[in-house]
Amino acid sequence: MNEPTPRPVARARWSPLHQAATFEDRLGEVSAFGATLRTRTPAPVGSEIRMELLDDRGESVAVGLALVDGHEAQGMVVSFLALGVDNDLAAGLVLEAPRSRPSRPSLPPQPSLPPPLPRAAVSIVEDPFAEEDLEPAIEPLPLELGVVIGIDLGTTNTCAAYLEDGRPRIIPGRTGTNTIPSMITFDPDGTWYVGQRAADRQILHPLRTVYGSKRLVGRTYRRELAAELQQHFAYPLGEAEGQRFGARIDNRVISMDTIAARVLDEVRSTAEAHLKRPVRGAIITVPAYFTEVQREAVRRAAREANLEVLRVVNEPTAAAVAYGHNQPGKRSRVAVWDFGGGTFDFSVVDLQDGEFQVVTTGGDNFVGGNDFDDIIASHLLAEFQLQTRVRIDPTPQQIARVREAAEQAKRALSSLPEHTVELPSFVQKPLTDLRVTVTLQTFEELIQPLIDRTVAIAKQVMNESDLVPSDIDDVLLVGGTTRVPAVQRSVERLFLRRPSRRINPDEAVALGAALLTGGAEDGVPTLRDILPMSIGYGAEGLRFVPVVSRGARLPAAQRVELDADLLGSVHLPLFQGESADASHNEYLCSIVVEDRSLWDKGRVALQISFDEHCVMAVEARHARTGRALPVRLDRTRAVEDVLRELGSYEGPALEERPAVPAPSLLGRTLGKLFKIFGR
Repeated sequence: MNEPTPRPVARARWSPLHQAATFEDRLGEVSAFGATLRTRTPAPVGSEIRMELLDDRGESVAVGLALVDGHEAQGMVVSFLALGVDNDLAAGLVLEAPRSRPSRPSLPPQPSLPPPLPRAAVSIVEDPFAEEDLEPAIEPLPLELGVVIGIDLGTTNTCAAYLEDGRPRIIPGRTGTNTIPSMITFDPDGTWYVGQRAADRQILHPLRTVYGSKRLVGRTYRRELAAELQQHFAYPLGEAEGQRFGARIDNRVISMDTIAARVLDEVRSTAEAHLKRPVRGAIITVPAYFTEVQREAVRRAAREANLEVLRVVNEPTAAAVAYGHNQPGKRSRVAVWDFGGGTFDFSVVDLQDGEFQVVTTGGDNFVGGNDFDDIIASHLLAEFQLQTRVRIDPTPQQIARVREAAEQAKRALSSLPEHTVELPSFVQKPLTDLRVTVTLQTFEELIQPLIDRTVAIAKQVMNESDLVPSDIDDVLLVGGTTRVPAVQRSVERLFLRRPSRRINPDEAVALGAALLTGGAEDGVPTLRDILPMSIGYGAEGLRFVPVVSRGARLPAAQRVELDADLLGSVHLPLFQGESADASHNEYLCSIVVEDRSLWDKGRVALQISFDEHCVMAVEARHARTGRALPVRLDRTRAVEDVLRELGSYEGPALEERPAVPAPSLLGRTLGKLFKIFGR
């Protein structure tokens, strides 16, 4: 056998412990004891760094832990504390002898890299860290913040309310309406407008007007997911900082988190103008089917809008609070049918003596009134081309005009048997008007597949909790889409009774949130919610292993134990969802634990817990000694890399997903128009 050609160890890839930053720099001298590293970003003397040695071909030949002994003019001197060398790759390497051995004593090098630890070496154990840690204490709301308001952050419209003399009252918008459009427009000169001012500019600047941001707030951006969801948005999607979804405006991408912050800031300033007092805090509602990262994104957006978030409450739960207000002694089981502009939630809530306990919940964040609008708009475009025989690829302005007309038709057909849409000079060459009459029958036939989807979700949610429609005492309709007669009839057929009409469906959620802002003297109700979707980790073979299961009563906590790697670190990718395939669930982050005490087959005990507000916390301890360990939640790594490391799916056969209606004509047009989203 030919001897390998000697090759020097040329570079090192390194990172400070407990930090996400990674550097790659040229090596000076290197031996089995230490090295000099030519870097412009030296770590502090005495700190520990992770190191990976690379040969002149860029191949990794060793990994280890090093201590920074000192600084030189062009870098730093390190001594190896632990070094694992791949003997096969290292056979032909040249290790230069250093001028002097590092003064700090170091551990002898390990002879070879051990085989990688299988990801299956993670076990779920039932015993908690400590008895008192299993159920985090429910803390009372801080009442020293001054005026606190309740906010229903909607996909289409946002509504706010406050509590006065124990009664919730709606805060009117600047134009006198009870809701504020959840929209923002960016003018070419950089000026931006929120709310009704943005809605008024949508046709003029369709590619600069962002709507429906709530559907994507906080979600992890993935290219294939963006291609699938583009059909729902009449502006191009893009990837914002932190692997978030955003709207592409000119040559920049503005994150949906920022859009939400601007909307919340408009709500806060509008409330202050109405109340003539500063507004410091808020209780904000979100869809019950929001993931942990989406809830955290809403909290972040509120902080950016100078609002202290006292509680994030599920929308159906807030609506149930508004329904059960001022009914002392009432005992009932209520189904909340929350059908808004962009999302559908179905929850069953038990009411008893001022306590509201969620029994079960489920939903779909991509079924709503906006989709009704797009279906009607597609019908208008198809009928126009059929009648005039004018074939067009709609421009952004034409799409904006037809969507606006579709929304008006939807509202009209909620009370009229037919509605005629007229758009003068819809096409310039040849000059042609759009004039299409839509009947109520046609409208209901078009939207029935989406309504059927919501009914199927409600049935599935009840089946999972062994409930039948006769177990429900009352049905509460929430959200503007429940004003559509076809929706109301479908609910009546399912439950064999007429839904309650006690509260305004557009205001119920905001009113319930406002009721929760009160103090003890206001009789604030007690909420007992559940985890809407399972939280778990991705294992080898892309398997999703639940840790805290869907429906767990909050507060909740669960413990897992994991083996550390050679350098005493643990990386565990977290996902949220119900699919056995981790890639079908929402990626949350990776839990990172790094500590010297974990060398030599150390084992980490992780506790994932949720408080009564569904806020997640992660703690780490040494499994043997119980000592607390530093833990970091990392979102810097590309989700594609995380999934690639888990390999190809090798789990059980996947359950069939509920049938999703095929993209509408408008949806296909948007997908075609905005293939630029991934630039």
